Formats: sequence, structure tokens, C-alpha cells
Amino acid sequence: MMNELTVNRIISLAALALIALPVGIACIILGFAMGDTPCILCWQERTAMVLVSLIAIFIMRYGLKPKYIGALIITAVYGLWAGYRHSSAHILRDIGQGFGPAIFGVHTYVWVIVVFAIILLFAGVLMLLQGDKLVEKSDSSEWSLLNKITVNVFLVIIGFNIVQAFTQTGPFPYIGQSDPVRMTFDSEKTIWSTANWPTLSKLSARGAYSIEKPDFASMTQNDATKVATSDELQLLKSVELPSDIFGLATGMSYNPQSKLYAVVTSNNWVYFLDDTLTSILAKVQIDAAFSAEISNLAGVTFDGETSVLVTADHKSFVRVEYDPSVKFDDTYGRFIEGTDGVRELKRSRFATVRAKYNYVANVGWDANTQEYLMVTLPDLKRNNFVVSRLSGKDYELNSEAIISIDVEQYPNVTGISVAGDKAYLLSHSGQQMLTMDLASNAVVTASDIAGLNNPQAMTVVNNNFAVLDATEGNNRVNFYQVQH
Repeated sequence: MMNELTVNRIISLAALALIALPVGIACIILGFAMGDTPCILCWQERTAMVLVSLIAIFIMRYGLKPKYIGALIITAVYGLWAGYRHSSAHILRDIGQGFGPAIFGVHTYVWVIVVFAIILLFAGVLMLLQGDKLVEKSDSSEWSLLNKITVNVFLVIIGFNIVQAFTQTGPFPYIGQSDPVRMTFDSEKTIWSTANWPTLSKLSARGAYSIEKPDFASMTQNDATKVATSDELQLLKSVELPSDIFGLATGMSYNPQSKLYAVVTSNNWVYFLDDTLTSILAKVQIDAAFSAEISNLAGVTFDGETSVLVTADHKSFVRVEYDPSVKFDDTYGRFIEGTDGVRELKRSRFATVRAKYNYVANVGWDANTQEYLMVTLPDLKRNNFVVSRLSGKDYELNSEAIISIDVEQYPNVTGISVAGDKAYLLSHSGQQMLTMDLASNAVVTASDIAGLNNPQAMTVVNNNFAVLDATEGNNRVNFYQVQH
């Protein structure tokens, strides 16, 4: 167990280092000397450091008491959270990119994480060295020179921070800027902002990720998403899928070489069917919790004669292959239930840029470019209508483009199929088949589709459109003549 003097010196040095280095450097050197102004998140992190330093001064003065230790840990955890919150917006950017100045190549919001991690580690080691009992402070102990230096440095740096905060951020109700301008004492150039006060419409634990997940069973029609057209697809025939397909069918694809259909359902079942759509050749239920999380399956596309890529609404994917020689018992850990005949080839996630905040309900395969195509589902918060092209070789993003379409509101595209230089998009909300030119990313023609309740997928079969009309327990496929 350490004696009182040793504990006091350690705490004093720690408080001095914290207030003089990260807080002092940030305020005096980066701020007053270099003109760097803290953003609203920087102020939260700096405030947490100041509070930790203040708690350390209380420990210097009154001794190592449980209430001070508890307050220090709670404040450090808050500071650590603030650092992670700040870093999350920038840490995954391209190499060298960041926000604000970097120190030794690391930006200040990342240093915040390091600082508070060290504080928590320091508190833990200090407690371990106390043994079975905290050291008590005697009434006769003196306020040492080191203690006085620590307090005076604290007061000086707090003074500089008060000046910077008042002049650059302003008094209440001004709370700081998300993207601050250069520090200045010219009142005509300083900006005091209240724009970052939260409102009821913005309150969410997930921030920008508070986008409602799609419910494929309750998607609705919307005439505002219709493209003006006089064409209508002619129904050729309708085929009911086997009744033992479990769940709402959300994706379908066909391969003309192997004459296989693949169908997926929202509750993670993948089915391989014969070319009549009446016989299930093999089936498996994807284990959602194994490796990359995959749930609410949204689409499927053949990328080989017997291999398919299955995507979830959040762009996680799994590649599986139909192979009658595969035994289900050999696939344990990847599938929950199923039959023989299916193996998993790969499981991962697609990363996008323009489509980052949008869900998808489709996936297609362009054999000419060896790319997967996905079209975003628009959302009120992120009203994007983007086609993403992803490499079939390394599964990385090749390109993204905004789709040009003449409508009042963007449609919900639930199916996509590529043929030559065109991509056919199934508009659930408009009950239409849209033709997109792959070179210009523009919807050039449209055809109405009658008699559908819940169109969830489409594929091209023998120069006809096969459209999946999904109802749990009564999924059917309608065949329509392709308009040339």
C-alpha cells in the first residue's frame, strides 16, 4: 500500500500533465497560436478533461475517497464516449484525411480516445496499488509546492479556455459550431450559433442511421412514383410457388444454362427450384448471427450457372452454390436448417458511399462487366435514388451514380435484371417495369403491370419477364411479354 505523500504526488503530477498537455496545447497552442477553434464535440471532450483534472485536485486536497474515484471514472467514461462519437464521423475516411489539425499524424479527436483510455487505466492501477484499504489523508499534511503549481496551472489554462469559449462560441444559448471558422477576436467575423440544439424531430440514439428498415410485406403503391407511359405488359401465365416455401418471397433469379431458379424469403430461406417452379431441389436457412450478420433477405441473383449472391436489406451478402453432392451436416455453423445440396462460398458486406444511408430491396448481375448492381430504396431522411455497381472479383464498390428519372417521387425498386446494355427495374410503388440505360443511368421507358399485389422481384426468363408477386403462404410468379 502506498503512503499518503506518494499518492498525493502521483495525483498532482497526473492532474498537471492532463491540464497542461492535451487541454493546454489544444487551447493555447492550437487555439491562440494557430487559430484553431473547437467544434461543439471538441468542447465536450475538453470539458470532460477539465472535470477530470478538477476531480484530481479534490483528491489532492481531501484524499483518495470512493466518491472522487467514482466521479473520475464516470467523467472519464463520458469523455471516452465523446471521443468515440467524434471519431466515428471521420476515422474511416481515406488515408490521410481528417478534421482539424493532426498531432504526430493523429487527429485530436483520436487522441481524446487515447487520453481517456490512459485515465481509466491509471485509475485502475492506482486502485490496485492501494491493496485492501484506501490511504487516508492526515490533518497535518501540508499543501506542497507541486500541489500549488498544479492548481495555478489549472487556473491559468481554465482562464484561457473561458476567453476562447466566450469569444468564439458565445454565451448561452449559443452552444458552438459543427464546422467552426478560424479563431478570431474580430467581432464581425466570429460566428455564434444555436443551430446545433437538438429538436424532437432529430432525437435518435442512432443519429444519421435512424432510417426505418423496409417491411417487404407492407410496402404500398404510390402513383407519384409512376413514369408517364401508355404501354402495359401482357400477362402470359401465372405459376404458384410450392406452398412449403416458408415466409414472404422477396427475391428471385433464373439461370438459363443450368435452368435453375433461386428464390429467397425475408426470414432467411434460400431455395433452388427446377425450371417449372414447382419442385424444390434444395433449401437452406441462412444463420443470421454467424459471421457477418445477415437478416431480412432482399434479393438474389445468379452470378454463375449454379452460384448465387444473396443480399440482405442492409447490403450484407452471402454467396451460396447448388451442388447435389454437398451434405447438410457438413455445413453446420452456416445454415440453421435445410437439405443437402447447398454450400456457402463467401459471406461479407458491401460498402457504398452515396447509398450508405439507404436500404436496398434488390440485386442484379451484369455478366458483361462482372458486376453486381443494386438500386437504393428512397427514404424521407435520405431521399437517394442511386445505382451501385460492385465488383464480382473483390466485392468492392466500382462506381455509383444517381439514376435520372422523370417522376414526382422516387420509386421503390424491388427487382433488377440486366440484359445487354439495359437494366430492367421493377417498381413496386409504381407497379411498373422501368428500363434503365446502363451507359447514361437514365430511365428511358416504362410499362405498366396490372394485376399485382406485392411485386417483390423479377428476372428475365426466355425473353419474358418473370415477376414475383409475394404473399406469405401464396407466393406466385407472373410471366409477361417483354416490350421491345
